[in-house]
Amino acid sequence: MNGSNIRKLIMLLAFLVIAGFAAAEFLDLRHYKETVVVSEAFTEKRMLSEWLPNLKNTWGDTPVYFYDSGKPGATVLIYGGAHPYEPAGSLAVYVIMENLKLNNGRVILVPRANMSASTQGIVGHAYPQYLHIPTSWGQKVYRIGDRETAPLDQWPDPFTYVHYPSGQNLAYQDLRNFNRTFPGRPNGTLTERMSYAFMELIRNEKVDLTIDFHEASLMYPVVDTYVAHQRAEDLAFMAAMLCQAEMPMRSEVSPKNLRGLTHREVGDYSETLCVLVETAEPFIDRVVGRVTEQLMIDGKDEFLQRAAEKGLLYTDYDINNAQTIDTRVGRLLTSAIELINVFNMMYPDRAIDLWFPRYTDIITNGMGYYLHNPDEAVPSRVFLN
Repeated sequence: MNGSNIRKLIMLLAFLVIAGFAAAEFLDLRHYKETVVVSEAFTEKRMLSEWLPNLKNTWGDTPVYFYDSGKPGATVLIYGGAHPYEPAGSLAVYVIMENLKLNNGRVILVPRANMSASTQGIVGHAYPQYLHIPTSWGQKVYRIGDRETAPLDQWPDPFTYVHYPSGQNLAYQDLRNFNRTFPGRPNGTLTERMSYAFMELIRNEKVDLTIDFHEASLMYPVVDTYVAHQRAEDLAFMAAMLCQAEMPMRSEVSPKNLRGLTHREVGDYSETLCVLVETAEPFIDRVVGRVTEQLMIDGKDEFLQRAAEKGLLYTDYDINNAQTIDTRVGRLLTSAIELINVFNMMYPDRAIDLWFPRYTDIITNGMGYYLHNPDEAVPSRVFLN
């Protein structure tokens, strides 16, 4: 064997070693289980496939957690993880799951709406796989994930995505975007079936109020904002005013000509009042420097600061008081609480009495204060998600 062939063989072996390490990391993320210690108000865990059986044994199936007081009151659905690379949504739901107190009515919680998308990162973006949240007893580890359903589970993408049933043409990758495939269809792609299953959950469980947690780029106009279906317009507007006591919040009405989104289709195809909540996430702005876990935690980036100084952002940003993970989770929690408070004022016959931490609690104590040690919890209250 000559020298040239030896060099080629060495390069091939080096490539295989690197590929092996990468494959191991991808496999670990794909199968990593997040731990949640549910509060005493928890009653049962069901799977999304109960509302659409052909999701069973697919990565589109996801746990649905019920908290039922057994007393009359509204049914509220709160979910995060429609876009897993907006992790404050899932984290806010986990905080609710671990701390919810419920005196009447029913709450349905889904921390990972698109389970498939949470099992990989965005290809080519080179950002971390996990987020470590400090607590008094150690760290809790959560997946960060992708925006769209993993191509391992739904592929190939079409040249143009034609939304069902409107016929509107959308970007090709949006066929894997959980928040562009509503109301879905029972025999469609995996993502369409997931959306349809959520619609069936909402319709069959007679959900009164649906709250969809998201995060948005600071350079995106719809940030720190409620986006509400027309029937929930007054609800969101009044909730935004109540939020001002703790934090700035705006309200918008869902565009009628932009199809596939929850705040449009869920309201059109069910009786629920649907509101999407956006908070600011520095992690996904394209002008930031290194995309690291630390940026996800503290939100500090010199390039975002320069953009803020030049008036290029749609929300307030100060690198010395940045959009931390605690700030963003707290915003989502208070946003949900005020929506529920206004719902109770508007529909007193269906009022729901509950408690979970809000913005001021998270800012004062930190999110980790509200996450419990699974090793010390009653085993029946510990779930792997």
